[in-house]
Amino acid sequence: MAGKNMKKLFFIILLFSIFNSGCNTTSQALPKEKPGDFNFSLKYGIAAANELNTYENTYTKDMIIAENETIEFVLSEEEKKNIYDEFRNLDVLSLPEEEGGTTCQEPHNRYVLQMTAAGEEYHLRWNSACETRAINRWERFMEELHAETIRTREEYQALPEPEGGYE
Repeated sequence: MAGKNMKKLFFIILLFSIFNSGCNTTSQALPKEKPGDFNFSLKYGIAAANELNTYENTYTKDMIIAENETIEFVLSEEEKKNIYDEFRNLDVLSLPEEEGGTTCQEPHNRYVLQMTAAGEEYHLRWNSACETRAINRWERFMEELHAETIRTREEYQALPEPEGGYE
């Protein structure tokens, strides 16, 4: 009897290992605590022309038909920690890669994320063309980040309004 139970247990462990071996979620890949080398460049928007860049401490605003405006933009360590925690909570490494073909919605936001964390370099691209639970959660995070961290800064408010629009 014990031999049958051991075989069942071994089989269950084997199946669990097989099904989880292909998973690479952010919470598994990224350390729980923000590493000291954490930095990122996050491009976003319709043309992915807005950019929050902690490598260079800059923010670039998409001016649509005019030349984009770049300003000095330094995040506090607390802001970087909060963003790191959100990247980890949102499982950013599992967001679907951008694919060609038809889209569900035009225009849509595009994202390009270059990130360094714990000595690892990540280069990711995705868009919000088709709604998924993960994309919807990401979009809510981006709205909060833009509203609470970016737009509230005096340096951002001093930038001119964009000219033109996207169709």
